[in-house]
Amino acid sequence: MIPKANSLWSLVLPWCVGAVAAVLALRNLLDTSGDLGIYLRAARELVEGGYDLYRDRPDQGLVVGYPPVALLPFVALETWLDETTIRWIWCLSLGVATALILRLIAIALHPFGGLSLGRWIVFGVLFQRCIAQNLTHGQMSLWVAALMIYGAVLLQLRRDWSAGALLGAAAALKLTPLLFVPVLLLAARPRAALSGALMFGLLVYVVPVPFLGLEEHIRVLQDFHRSTFAPLLAGEPAAVVFTAPSHSIQGTIPYLLQPLPLDEDGYTANLLSLSDELVRTIKLSWSAMIALLLGGWILASWRLPSPLRIVHIAAATMMAIAFFSPLTRVYHLAGALLPFALFCRGPRGLRDVLWWGVALGALASLSLRQRKLIGEDLWRAIETHGVLHFTMVAMCLWLWQLARHDAAAHRAA
Repeated sequence: MIPKANSLWSLVLPWCVGAVAAVLALRNLLDTSGDLGIYLRAARELVEGGYDLYRDRPDQGLVVGYPPVALLPFVALETWLDETTIRWIWCLSLGVATALILRLIAIALHPFGGLSLGRWIVFGVLFQRCIAQNLTHGQMSLWVAALMIYGAVLLQLRRDWSAGALLGAAAALKLTPLLFVPVLLLAARPRAALSGALMFGLLVYVVPVPFLGLEEHIRVLQDFHRSTFAPLLAGEPAAVVFTAPSHSIQGTIPYLLQPLPLDEDGYTANLLSLSDELVRTIKLSWSAMIALLLGGWILASWRLPSPLRIVHIAAATMMAIAFFSPLTRVYHLAGALLPFALFCRGPRGLRDVLWWGVALGALASLSLRQRKLIGEDLWRAIETHGVLHFTMVAMCLWLWQLARHDAAAHRAA
């Protein structure tokens, strides 16, 4: 058991794991492009000016949904350092982000009694791929996750202005954490919501001006708005987010109901072949059901003491981000590691069938070297038929039950 958030175990282990993560990132990212290569190329285009950063670039990859301020750290690094040194710095930073995520999760779960060593091992076995894929792709998701979890910890401490600032910074990197702003308003934490909105606005709309100049900054923002927000207001997919199978609602439901190609070979996984109108209706109905499930989870936690309630609210918000983002790959699920860790508080016994079913689904969907372990055919079936998506829905149902159990135990005490 981790009795205290500042125990030797919870202090040392995350940094040991972070060191291993940094080594793995160095092995994978020093000589390959990945998302890190995309960030570096886009940063050079930002400095040179005149480019539409959000254009379709199938030969170079696509910068997906990032506000232009997210590229400024790479702009600064490229001003002073060569690319090899930048890759070293980024790989080491991914190790730091990994350590921070684990350390912050331990702190966030401390009011629940923490996780025993065995449950930490279960967490690692089931969900390590959410970190590992960031170490092979060089994604920004680990830092977005660290900022969100840190924000949740500060909310537990009632440091609302600082918490909102961190959540706003996460949104400035990847937009989707903006969901915390309306959630915090509904949760009666208006200072945190206001701080998050202000930090997002400052970072996205003000900070780039000294680096780009006002005219170029306005032009880049116009490209960003045109590619990201304008299509959403028109009810269309954003051009900056390419259509692809993933674990979100958008990346799962249409591919099961229509013969849409999943890869370059034209492979499909549809169970049915329905019209566009019917698919749209089913997708909206499924989205509403998930929203009600997440809302029920939050309401069930409402009578808990603030530190416990905040973890449930933050976890539900992180799951909502995973479900409602247009594209949710496994590396994006680093942003859901807090609810995943909360899930590892279970099971409540051998008869907790729902917990064991979710654990089996996560093990089948998220195992490292999955294709080699289970074979090509089974791997393809699990990966393309929404197993992880439906596993996460079932996990939310279990976490709703957990919140109700926590609330009942609190009332009894």
